[in-house]
Amino acid sequence: MRGRCARWRRRCVLAGLAAVLAAGLAVAGLGAAAQAAGELHGNVQSRIFHAPHCRYYACKACTAVFATREAALKAGYRPCKVCRP
Repeated sequence: MRGRCARWRRRCVLAGLAAVLAAGLAVAGLGAAAQAAGELHGNVQSRIFHAPHCRYYACKACTAVFATREAALKAGYRPCKVCRP
């Protein structure tokens, strides 16, 4: 009985891990697609820019909009350390 439970538990853990990895890849794909659409927001106070999937993307001070990462860097903004756009 004990061996059967261990095998079942291992199978469930592996299935859960696969689901989490698949979801993470889907979110990463959405962020890349949104960046390609030119949706980067820059915080005018901290001079940091964020990707759409970032939790800081919709802050009150994020009023600067950039078409590309290069445009944000040229404007003197640095990438967010949370979302790494």
